[in-house]
Amino acid sequence: MAVLSQTALWNHIHRSHDPLVISPLLDTEQVGAASIDVRIGHQFIILQRSVVHTIDPSDPTALREALYRTQNKVRIQRRQPFVIHPRQLVLGATLEYVSMPKDLAATVEGRSSWGRLGLIIATACSVAPGFKGCITLELVNDGEVPIVLRPGMRIAQLVFFETVKDADYRDTNNDGDKVKVKYDCPTGPEFSRIHQDAETSFWC
Repeated sequence: MAVLSQTALWNHIHRSHDPLVISPLLDTEQVGAASIDVRIGHQFIILQRSVVHTIDPSDPTALREALYRTQNKVRIQRRQPFVIHPRQLVLGATLEYVSMPKDLAATVEGRSSWGRLGLIIATACSVAPGFKGCITLELVNDGEVPIVLRPGMRIAQLVFFETVKDADYRDTNNDGDKVKVKYDCPTGPEFSRIHQDAETSFWC
């Protein structure tokens, strides 16, 4: 599984059929030797610790209520600081809206410059072929002092791979029907939808 180089990335961005779309691409320097840097957007979901005792996927109704009670979405303006405190988990999203072609997949990795300050991009890691939307990022301050973020800062990087065959996040099932996806075309960070996992009722 080969990582796409800078030349290959530009070829996918500029091709006419099923291109890789990253919008806005504010600076050509975002496209590096083997990755594309992405910026933090304007919206954040703050996790509140003391509102509920537990989060239990066994009861979808109670879980949905608990998730919304423990999470508060905020929007900040350009140049406004957003502070992540030590041991705090915050959901953010990329400023860029990404449209993945059907022959590419990607992983999301934190930039080492932020990691050396203690900021961990604890994301779900993968971006599927055919995905469209802003990518939700789980941000954790693993350091000892608060870290200030501002919208537009380069926060993470996407590393791309070619798939063996074309695939689609919204692929059809055996009956030819479109599959309902949990996170479809998000424009900011999204709450967890673990309660929509089909097997949850079986295991609980």
